[in-house]
Amino acid sequence: MVRRLAALYGEQGEIYEQILGLSRRQGQMVQAGRDLTEIRQLLQKKNACLELIKRLELTERTARQQWERGKHQWSGQSQQTMNAALRRVGGLIEEILLIEEKNDMEFIKQMRTMP
Repeated sequence: MVRRLAALYGEQGEIYEQILGLSRRQGQMVQAGRDLTEIRQLLQKKNACLELIKRLELTERTARQQWERGKHQWSGQSQQTMNAALRRVGGLIEEILLIEEKNDMEFIKQMRTMP
C-alpha cells in the first residue's frame, strides 16, 4: 500500500509541476498584456491537470484512508517515505498558491490601468 500511495503522490507531484509551470507562464502572459483568450486557454490546461489529480485521488481513496487510520503502526521507513512524498506535494502546492496570488495581483493591476 505504501508503494501505491507513494506512486500516487509521485504522479500528483509531476502534475503539480506542470501546474506550476503553467502558473508561471500565466504570470508572464499577464505581465506582457497578452489576450484574455490565450490566458483562458492556459487556465483550461490548469483545470484539466486539477481534474486529473482529482481522479487520481478517487482511485486511491481507500488506500489513503487505510494509511491515515493505521499510519502509526507502519514502519519508520514507510512513514518517512509517505512524509517525504507529502512534503514534496505540499511544497509544490504552496509554491503554486504564491504564484497564483502574485498573478491575481498583477491581473488586478493590469485591469485598473485599462481605459
